[in-house]
Amino acid sequence: MNAWISRISGYLNKFLELGVVLLAVSVIAEILFGPNVPFFGSQVTNNLITLLNNLGEQGVAALIIVFAVIFVYRKFLK
Repeated sequence: MNAWISRISGYLNKFLELGVVLLAVSVIAEILFGPNVPFFGSQVTNNLITLLNNLGEQGVAALIIVFAVIFVYRKFLK
């Protein structure tokens, strides 16, 4: 059972790493080539800015959630 759980967590870890890399590449591609970059969707940076603005409007609760997500992500990578 432990081997099965560690195998699944390894797959999830790689999936999260892939997501972070794709997000970074899409932001860089949008900065270099403009907002209508094929294969990455449209306006990734606008979506990120909207997300951060929505989190910012919530104040302290948003900061706690962001720190919790970062903590879980770092713990998951180890």
